[in-house]
Amino acid sequence: MSRIIEIDPRTLLILVGVSGSGKSTLVRRFFPETAIVATDRCRALISDDESNQAVSGPAFELFYSIIDKRLALGRTTVADSTALRAEYRTALRELARKHNFAAIVLAFDVLEELANQRDRGRNRRVGSLVISRQTDAFRNSLPLLADEGMDAVYTLGPADLDALEISVRDITTGGDGPFDFIGDVHGCADELEELLKQLGYVNTAQLTYIHPEGRRVVFIGDITDRGPRSIEAFRIVLNMVAAGSALFTPGNHCNKLMRWLMGHNVHIGFGMETTIAEFDSLPTAEREEFRQQIIALVSKSPAYLMLDSGRVVACHAGIKEDMIGRQGKDVVSMCLYGDTTGETTAEGLPVRRDWAANYQGWRFIVYGHTPVRTPQIRNNTINIDQGCAFGGWLTAFRWPERTHMQVPAYRVYYNRHLPALGQDERFGPEALIPR
Repeated sequence: MSRIIEIDPRTLLILVGVSGSGKSTLVRRFFPETAIVATDRCRALISDDESNQAVSGPAFELFYSIIDKRLALGRTTVADSTALRAEYRTALRELARKHNFAAIVLAFDVLEELANQRDRGRNRRVGSLVISRQTDAFRNSLPLLADEGMDAVYTLGPADLDALEISVRDITTGGDGPFDFIGDVHGCADELEELLKQLGYVNTAQLTYIHPEGRRVVFIGDITDRGPRSIEAFRIVLNMVAAGSALFTPGNHCNKLMRWLMGHNVHIGFGMETTIAEFDSLPTAEREEFRQQIIALVSKSPAYLMLDSGRVVACHAGIKEDMIGRQGKDVVSMCLYGDTTGETTAEGLPVRRDWAANYQGWRFIVYGHTPVRTPQIRNNTINIDQGCAFGGWLTAFRWPERTHMQVPAYRVYYNRHLPALGQDERFGPEALIPR
């Protein structure tokens, strides 16, 4: 069974492994020679001898320089070296950060015997003593890789060398509109179905809505928790994504539910207990089907979506201008949780900075996460979380029309941590939002 790794075009792929581990052979299956920057090749360019260790210093200077120039041009790049020392990996990670690239490690965990066997079959041999020292260094490095600030680390065993597939695609692009962005649903499936109907979507099958004019919904996360129908709310999302009538980018509650379904230890609170109760009441077969569907959807969905030729960006909690166009742990954290300070309130909620107050980008950002009473444009951003589960509104923002449509909450479903939004502060179901 093949293993597939998907990477964004703006990725620096860092190979880590001993000589003879199959690094170069594997990446040549997926990348052109021009995309692979190898230290051996740099030695050859300088001295006509790729085994000439006497020129390692200038060869590494050339190695980093070529990578730097490729990243500056926005080109996917593979750094092909043993990378067994932390300082070398750090230098490559910093080059990726400099150019807003993701830094992803492929660690080749193969037996020393296999590396020696491969080495004996090559024209340029490094010898068993070198491979033995490199193997020790690799074993010491392997447990450290996860804590070195890389955006992802994939450990590959011998079986992966033939079965692995690497796919390079921009997972953040979602095509052209028109779109209907829908904010935090939080289990309010009744209001969601009503909003979809008012937007003109037709229920063509059980919990599957399609617009006759080809419009698509963009769900910006936090589908579950707090409201009474979290499972069915997510089923609407799953069905519409499968039907091609919706796109999805996850929120922090989506990510937390996925981790819980995967068996991870997460804090059960802030309304998640309502979703778990619904999940536990499902028949066994339905529970397993739902578990697999949510894990697949959330794990493979991008942290943000660039739509309409990049004119509009959808994310859950927000995104800074210099993050748009790249992937990475800091980008994912910002999109899921917002610009947090690391502090918490007395209720246990994270303290967040008002990132939108300083946003100056030309791309229009649609987000939610932090409930506000009205959807107002500030600095080319709009927050469409109007706290439906707290008794507010479920909001849809229409693009490119820049209008919004709303359905009032049928009742207050959850009033912890945030007071319910007052009836007197609601407003009409559709209004033009100034450009």
